[in-house]
Amino acid sequence: MIAIPSKGRAGKVKSTKYLPTATLFVPEYEEDAYRAFHENVTAVPSDVIGITQTRNWILDNAGNDSVVMVDDDVKSAGWLKLNQHNAKAVKLTPDEWLKECSTLFDLTRSLKYRLWGIATQAALRSVYPYKPLLWRSYVTASFCGICNESGIRFDEAYRVKEDYELNLRCLKEDGGVVAARYLFWQNSHWGDEGGCRDYRTTEVEQDAISRLQAAYPGIVRKVDRGGSEYSIELNF
Repeated sequence: MIAIPSKGRAGKVKSTKYLPTATLFVPEYEEDAYRAFHENVTAVPSDVIGITQTRNWILDNAGNDSVVMVDDDVKSAGWLKLNQHNAKAVKLTPDEWLKECSTLFDLTRSLKYRLWGIATQAALRSVYPYKPLLWRSYVTASFCGICNESGIRFDEAYRVKEDYELNLRCLKEDGGVVAARYLFWQNSHWGDEGGCRDYRTTEVEQDAISRLQAAYPGIVRKVDRGGSEYSIELNF
């Protein structure tokens, strides 16, 4: 199952252009608005508050052992073809995306891991031609696969950056994750209205960063990137 949590973006979801069979999980009071534009829509009860609880509700109700979480605001996606003097972004078809997801789930389970993900930017510096797969790297819920039969869930103490916590927990408990750096899924995040923006305040972000730094000392570092004061880097 490919699950796309979404809020406040009826008619503006971009990720279904790449993944037309994905299911949108939206607040129940927005269900009708989303159904006007999308066929596969599931309403999330109103007592499920915030993205972290929403992700866990999806996992609890997916009825599927293989759940791919995808953000709804993709800008570009695919893989980078490196030529002698330049590089070109190559798009995948919907069927190719599904095949890649299936392959990454098989690999993750064969390694007895629970989590996989792909790169979140299309910059050349993020491409590892000789290391297409990394075992100790960052994985975010911009595009990640969760082996749902494992019962792993996001920590609801984190209203934001819940995916970083899950990433670090899997590294600590499992010894690794599957980070597929030969694919990328780049999102808008700060540029689009809707989503988590209605509660993503400085205080909420700082609380999440402080929790991560306390739980995983020496690994989490706060940085300024792209005009955002909420960015962090993971030191491996």
